[in-house]
Amino acid sequence: MYKKILLGMDGSEDAKRAALKVIGLCESRPSEIVVFHSYMHRIIPQTHPILVSPITPTYYTIPEPDYGQVQELYRREGQKILKKAEMLFNSANIDVETRLIEDEEPEDYILRISEEQDFDLVVLGCKGHHSKIHQIFMGSVAQKVLNSATKADILIVR
Repeated sequence: MYKKILLGMDGSEDAKRAALKVIGLCESRPSEIVVFHSYMHRIIPQTHPILVSPITPTYYTIPEPDYGQVQELYRREGQKILKKAEMLFNSANIDVETRLIEDEEPEDYILRISEEQDFDLVVLGCKGHHSKIHQIFMGSVAQKVLNSATKADILIVR
C-alpha cells in the first residue's frame, strides 16, 4: 500500500510503538523506510535571557567550546536512538535508512522532505519528550505535522 514511509524517532515509548506499527505494515507489503531523528527541538539555545532589569534585556551566551560539547552530547544521543531503531527493524528482517538531522526542526524536516522525496506515509509517536507546558504553548511535532502536511498520509501512534 505504501511505497515510502518516513518514521520520526525521538526515543519515547510512543515513537517505539510507531516503529512497531511500521514493522507491522511492512509484513504484508515491503516498503522503503527512512527513520530519522532531529535533536533541534530538544537542544538548549546557546543564548539565554537573564532577568536583571525589566528595562534592559541581558543575555548569557554559552561559550562556543562548551556549546560544542552540548551539541556533541545531543548528536551522540541521536545516534543511539537511531541505532536502537535500526536494530528493531533488523530483528524483523526489514532494511531501513537512518538519518540524523542536525540543522532543522523535526516538523520542518518532515514537511519539506515528505514532499521533496515523495513519501506516501509519515509515522510519528503521539507525544514525544515535550513537557506539558511546552505542548500547551508550542504544540507537539505531531500536531504541527498533522495540521500542515499536504501530500503524505499521516499516522500518529499512541
